[in-house]
Amino acid sequence: MIAWLLISFFVLLFLGVPIAMSLGLAAMGGIFFLNGGAPVTITQRMFEGINSWALLAIPLYTFAGYTMSKGGISKRLMDFCYAIVGHIYGGLAHVNVLSSMIFAGISGSAVADTAGVSGMFMPEMIRKGYSKKFTVAVTAISSTIGIIIPPSIPMVVMAGICSISTGKLFLGGIIPGVMCGLAQMVVSYFMAKKEGVQREEGHFEIKPLIHGFMESWPALLMPIIIVGSITLGIVSPTEAGVIAVAYGLFAGGIVYRELTWADIKFGLLDTVKVSGRIFIVIAAAKLYTVMLTTAGFDKWMANTMLGFSTNPTVILCMILLLFFIVTMFMESIATLTLFMPILYPIAMSVGIDPVVLCVLITVVIGIGLVTPPVGMCIYVACDLQDISVGEVFPTLIPFIAATFICIALMIAFPQLVLLPTYLMA
Repeated sequence: MIAWLLISFFVLLFLGVPIAMSLGLAAMGGIFFLNGGAPVTITQRMFEGINSWALLAIPLYTFAGYTMSKGGISKRLMDFCYAIVGHIYGGLAHVNVLSSMIFAGISGSAVADTAGVSGMFMPEMIRKGYSKKFTVAVTAISSTIGIIIPPSIPMVVMAGICSISTGKLFLGGIIPGVMCGLAQMVVSYFMAKKEGVQREEGHFEIKPLIHGFMESWPALLMPIIIVGSITLGIVSPTEAGVIAVAYGLFAGGIVYRELTWADIKFGLLDTVKVSGRIFIVIAAAKLYTVMLTTAGFDKWMANTMLGFSTNPTVILCMILLLFFIVTMFMESIATLTLFMPILYPIAMSVGIDPVVLCVLITVVIGIGLVTPPVGMCIYVACDLQDISVGEVFPTLIPFIAATFICIALMIAFPQLVLLPTYLMA
């Protein structure tokens, strides 16, 4: 049974069948031909996979991010970030990273950040003398912060699968997201030095900073509203998504007056498409995971990993390595839905903190988003500048190495993840 499920899935995937259909067809083959199950099992299991209050936050945060990205914040956000870090050598690269860190608190999606706010910086960076390879690399890698700093769609998915607090995961992602952003800035500084780009004129001044803040404060307020309302126990993360949508419509349509009805209509349609793709993958992966569990794959995986070691740090590193390898070839939501139900109990059995586990997995997934052959962020960024992934990837390696250093620090010092979660204790 296990061999059938794994081989059939990877064969379908290799033939170019979409991930959701590959998972669903492989599982259905197991039900009909090997397990003798009834067809009703298929719909029941798939519905179970998406019947979660926590997962309702996905379309809400997706649409909220869209309203803010189209509602006039992009230019204002760029000016505000430029006032903070533009004077540092490699200023535009630092502005790119800092903007991603702020926009991460709005969209919850790395790909949306790549195609939206971060993508705006690329033409200006190239005009100022930054190489295409460096420009695309920093745009792609900075966008991965979008799934680490709350809100985060992968964290919502993991919270729904593992029945843990979405709010704690959101809080746990704050310091790691900032760490990854600062690490990217350090790499950007040395790479800008290496390329010999011209330093931006001027120096840090308080007046442009205040002006930038006054222009962009409605956008900067959204992450505070989302995280603050969850932390104070006023609303659940899903309810905070509703607040985010209402606030995004208010800020973009009334405060900035740049969000049109056409934008709202397009945003709703795009949200349905994006959320629909995610939910189909989750439903199919649920069916496939049930079949793997029925076949005993979870017990085999547990015996294999625990037979190698019962040390929590070793098990954590093995889980992160598995996610790193798999996300190089599979879409991140499918990977989470497929492996979290199997690996989460193993992690809990050796005493790994669930918040630390999920946050570190989120960071690793971010690396997968810029790693061929399925790294969506790197492909989107390359398409925007008409350059091949092969040309850009060597420039990405220092950024990826810096992220691994951040992961190592978080493994060694889990308090870096857990410190903000004490606010909800």
